[in-house]
Amino acid sequence: MPTRIFTVAELTAIGVPPASPEDIGYDDHLLADEPVTVLKYTALRRVVFRAKDDGRAYAVEYEAALDAGDYELGDAPSDHGWHGDTVEAVEVGPLPVTVIRWVTIEDGDL
Repeated sequence: MPTRIFTVAELTAIGVPPASPEDIGYDDHLLADEPVTVLKYTALRRVVFRAKDDGRAYAVEYEAALDAGDYELGDAPSDHGWHGDTVEAVEVGPLPVTVIRWVTIEDGDL
């Protein structure tokens, strides 16, 4: 699994992590922002981005504020859950996936 080390400053310059998952459509370097899991006070997310220098796609996980409606929650950590000045990113690529989806049968379907 190819990896690359980015500094936090490099990721910030690219816009990683985005302020909101909805920001993905407005930046050429941000490709996806996906939920991974919910932690006790934050959400663990995975952002996929394209590096400006080599054009390859990489993914890093980060902690974001948990969107729980009206419930009072703590803020996401200011360091996004990254400890230190560098973050290890995994090189990724697109893979089309077929998924079975179960739907309600209407008369005449299937």
